[in-house]
Amino acid sequence: MNNGGMSPFKNPFQWLFQVSLLVLGTALALTVAVDLLRSILPWLIAAGGIAGITWGAVEIVRWRRSRW
Repeated sequence: MNNGGMSPFKNPFQWLFQVSLLVLGTALALTVAVDLLRSILPWLIAAGGIAGITWGAVEIVRWRRSRW
């Protein structure tokens, strides 16, 4: 990152401002991600449950057929 040959530690206020913006942006992104996940979490759990039940049924059928 070329900022005119200046070290980021030569201007501590600019460095602190950039870090603060980065932390704020990260907090906002995390809040949005958690909110979106909260709205689709029941669908994800239901899909996982259906996949688990289907996998279990297939394994039971395979086990019953392999006994003979």
